[in-house]
Amino acid sequence: MTTPIVNGELPGMQISWREVLAYGWLDGPDPWDSLTPPSDPRERIAAVAAGELAIIPIPAEFGGGGGDLVMAASAQRQLGLADPSIAVALNMHMHSVGLLAEHWKRRRDVSWMLLEAIGSGHQLVGSAFAEPGGSANILRSKTRAVRTSSGFRLTGTKFPCSLSSTAELFCLSAQVVDEDIAIVALCPAGSPGLKVEGDWPSLGMRASDTARLELTDVEIDRRLVFHEAPVGTIDDIVIEGLIWFVVLITATYHGVLSSLTELAARSPARCAAHRKLDALVNATAELGTLGAACRDIGHRWSAGTLRGATAMAAAAALRIQLSATTDRVLAGLRPVLGAVAYTRDTPASSLMLDALAAHHHPPSIPLCESLIASAGSGQPLSLDLVP
Repeated sequence: MTTPIVNGELPGMQISWREVLAYGWLDGPDPWDSLTPPSDPRERIAAVAAGELAIIPIPAEFGGGGGDLVMAASAQRQLGLADPSIAVALNMHMHSVGLLAEHWKRRRDVSWMLLEAIGSGHQLVGSAFAEPGGSANILRSKTRAVRTSSGFRLTGTKFPCSLSSTAELFCLSAQVVDEDIAIVALCPAGSPGLKVEGDWPSLGMRASDTARLELTDVEIDRRLVFHEAPVGTIDDIVIEGLIWFVVLITATYHGVLSSLTELAARSPARCAAHRKLDALVNATAELGTLGAACRDIGHRWSAGTLRGATAMAAAAALRIQLSATTDRVLAGLRPVLGAVAYTRDTPASSLMLDALAAHHHPPSIPLCESLIASAGSGQPLSLDLVP
């Protein structure tokens, strides 16, 4: 018996733009546990932190979700759909926790205690690597560390830093004074000498709890230091950090751009029907390609088939495509959205501004281009951009 085709479709084949945009991504935990999101951004961050999303990368034996990079990225995409600012803030937590989990899997050292503490307490971890005028290489920091009998004493500035007032811990880097050594450590948010100052005067992503961290003689116990390496060296933790950050941030903005595409699909017609359909098709195709590349890198990394210089080049290429895709999707949807895309405090203009932040996350486009050029020409790779 032949199944009838009605209007060019098989029965049961009807799907939505949302489902097409979500193709290939894993289902993640509900960021709000089906409750109405709190109106205060810090309360929304706390609500997500209390749920299952924030502990996805932590191994199950330490109270976490036992998820890999693709599971973490899928959860970030889902959060990006729901709340871009909170997604960017939690992206930094997911990156730091993923980095710590990768370190433990590789070293099998006492860092399991840190993972267990984070997992059991659902503690938020801010990613405090960015510095004014700093390097993209997390092992080349302007923050200085002095060795003490119990660990290190840190002084420096970290900016911009999301989760600045809501994180219980900060994952950060510093260079040891009089030594060619850099450290990566966790710093408790309540440490004496650590202050949160100002905010990030951004146009979008205003609810990401982003500000400046000032460290003045902050004492760090040596048990909170989970990595030491020569300054500027591209080692495993640098590559892990690059891969995790680029895959997670790409997934986050995939969610933001998918939300904008859905909004355009639901909006009243402001142009010819065929032009609106073309714009939606093109945006969906762009996001489908970006999502496939993002998941492929995540899968190959988790399977152990993507490592070293090849991994860095792949991450750099994905970062370039994130910015390029963002520009093309925004340009294509702007005529469909019409004046609301330029009207203050509308959902469309808010999403437009939030999406533009994709251009301003590290690693920078010039650095990514340099990485790919070096890889292609057989030159040593470096995260230090030569002027």
